[in-house]
Amino acid sequence: MGRKVFAVCASMVFLFSFFNPVRAQYYDWRDTVTEYPNKGTFYHDKFVGRKTASGEVFDQNKFTAAHWKLKLGTYILVTNQNTGLQVIVKVNDRCPKRGVIDLSHRAATAIGIRGCQPVTIRVLPPGYEERWAAQEGMFDSVSVKHHPTPASAPAPAAQGKIPVYASSGTKGTTAYGLYLGTVASHGQAYAMANKLPEAYREQLLVEPTADGDSLSVSLDVRLTHQQAEQLRKALKSSFPAAEIRVQNP
Repeated sequence: MGRKVFAVCASMVFLFSFFNPVRAQYYDWRDTVTEYPNKGTFYHDKFVGRKTASGEVFDQNKFTAAHWKLKLGTYILVTNQNTGLQVIVKVNDRCPKRGVIDLSHRAATAIGIRGCQPVTIRVLPPGYEERWAAQEGMFDSVSVKHHPTPASAPAPAAQGKIPVYASSGTKGTTAYGLYLGTVASHGQAYAMANKLPEAYREQLLVEPTADGDSLSVSLDVRLTHQQAEQLRKALKSSFPAAEIRVQNP
């Protein structure tokens, strides 16, 4: 008899869990406490200038996001679980994938999102519009440093006429990187990244200039001087201001 009761209870638990998915799959815009796990990604540049689901024009340099469920106009706090960095974004578009928050490039850069990374999102109560807008100045001083490819990694195959190297600088030797130019916004930095071979895009380093009025864009790689010179020449048509620079030890 005891076994039968246990079997019935186990079956009920299974059915209950089947018809009642975990709470994280249901997003209540009135719930300002729960932190929902999501995957953080960012928009492709092809969407720039297009209308979002809210009717606003998409801009990579605004703190906005697309979500499949949350109410349009909702302000949410996004936390990168790998870095602990946070940003406030406004949901103004729809993302077809469940469990994904698709960020503008500026918002993604502010919290160190590269590719797809684990994040949590939390709905913010009314009154956060001013704090959201205040980020325009706050994140001008944020730079996201991507880790260079380990020296032991094999060099990827070359793409066309542009050589692709694994970082080759080792401790005790001088290593070189490549300064690409100066831009006025994170959106422009993102456009520069799209001109690079895919193997170099995650090595992009964007940081404020000394005067704080613009952003310096460079490749955070550790190459020999010869490799850096070959890469500079190969990228010259797309990045005429490119210069070889010594990397910090």
